[in-house]
Amino acid sequence: MARPQDTADKKSKWFIPSVHHSLTEEEVKKVSDDLNYHCSPEFITALAKYTSESLKSLDVLDNMSGYLPEVKYPRTPGRKPTQGENTGNAWAWLCDITGAPKGKLSGKKVAIKDNVAVAGVPMSNGSRVLEGYVPEYDATIVTRILDAGGHIVGKSSCDDFCCSAMGYSSVERYIHLPDTPDLRVGGSSGGSTVLVAAGEVDIAIAADQGGSIRIPSAWSGVVGLKPTYGLVPYTGIVSIEPTLDHVGPVARSVADCALFLEVLAGNNGIDPRQKTDIVVPEYSKLLETETKFKLGILKEGFDCCVDEVGNLAKAFLEGVASSKNLTCTDVSTPLHLIATPIFIPICMQGAQTNFQMGTTPQFWDGFHSTSLSKAVEQGAKCARRHLAPGMTQITMMGEIMTRRYGNHYYAKARNLTIDLRKQIDDVLETQCDVLIMPTLTMLPQQIVTKGNDEEADLLKYLNESIFMINNTLVYNLTGHPALTIPLGRIGDPSKPGLMIVGRKFDELKVLQVGRALEKLVHASL
Repeated sequence: MARPQDTADKKSKWFIPSVHHSLTEEEVKKVSDDLNYHCSPEFITALAKYTSESLKSLDVLDNMSGYLPEVKYPRTPGRKPTQGENTGNAWAWLCDITGAPKGKLSGKKVAIKDNVAVAGVPMSNGSRVLEGYVPEYDATIVTRILDAGGHIVGKSSCDDFCCSAMGYSSVERYIHLPDTPDLRVGGSSGGSTVLVAAGEVDIAIAADQGGSIRIPSAWSGVVGLKPTYGLVPYTGIVSIEPTLDHVGPVARSVADCALFLEVLAGNNGIDPRQKTDIVVPEYSKLLETETKFKLGILKEGFDCCVDEVGNLAKAFLEGVASSKNLTCTDVSTPLHLIATPIFIPICMQGAQTNFQMGTTPQFWDGFHSTSLSKAVEQGAKCARRHLAPGMTQITMMGEIMTRRYGNHYYAKARNLTIDLRKQIDDVLETQCDVLIMPTLTMLPQQIVTKGNDEEADLLKYLNESIFMINNTLVYNLTGHPALTIPLGRIGDPSKPGLMIVGRKFDELKVLQVGRALEKLVHASL
């Protein structure tokens, strides 16, 4: 049963009291001039009177209850980890929330990325902007984890507003693997993947708008799945760009990833990203199969990579010939190579608009967190100057593009995404069962501390951030499921991740292929 949202709001500093004052004619005239309407004095006077009366009617909304997701399990606020407890700076917060006594996740420790709402537990989203914000509701996936018997032991660190592929813009400082503190772990879900790789948790939640599940999974040497767009509800999670938002599991094996997905997936009725007829198989029970699969080795996915990464992936794939159930064929989706220019206006302009709306997407029919929206608005006023380079870059580029070009390139990119999606669908339908390519274009680089040339450091950061995700961002645009598995041992950053992409809502096949390839990896070690 949902609790009245406004009742919860009034108990927090994020509540907006009824302060709908009358407008002055000067305010109305300024809006008229800013919009280039230049209304007549008579129109200004009339509109000021009418609008003042209309704003008074908003008092009615302040005195009505609004939907709020249910909080089913007791918990305490938890605490910040001590320095000695914080493996690789991967913990943002420690807590102890026990779910149902029995279920698919019984006995499993779970970390929740710190952009996911857990009622009563602080959520910073890796940023000073949300410092002090405590959501009063559980995200849908948090309730599902607890219903399945999962034990939530903390929130994992993430990059500032999750707007970085690097893993070092969190308020928790650089996120890193314990054994390789000088190497980047990637972002924005770096905390989740480090905790899984280090064995501090069994499974973790991560989110992905351009690769943020798969990037740190590949560089941490763990398994990460970006599900089909809308398979897992995003309700209660901070959005970057609502058409790119994905949330999914991170684990040490394909089997655990499949089991976790069973718990997370399915329609919740209040997330407009979702279809209404989602069917969720028991993925974990169907992993082992004698079905034969044809792997499509994607030319453009290898063309994007530095030689070292491409050669390591090709060397591994040569061993596929030893498997009686796997065959390889070369395939091509040429639009893959222009996915980055398509992604830029959608991500940049979409993220800027979304940030201005308090990260609760406008014009969407579903649950909106009024407390989050207000927290972002208030926090941005005093802490916007403290935003990390990734978030600053994205929102500034979005604003510049909107001012210079309006909606032209955003709309053009949307249209080209239709062509890109169709090209991928056609190849998967006629030539192969899944696409195969390296997850990232490069291996993890050393963390670069701030040098004497700030401009050169920043340009290097920005250029590498977009180059490294040339393969991952494609499938945020198109919504296809994409699984990354490590080609080395868990936690080994010296080997690349291998990405498996399948047909929409065919996670079962993606996971089955992932399991078959995982066995080949283990046999080669």
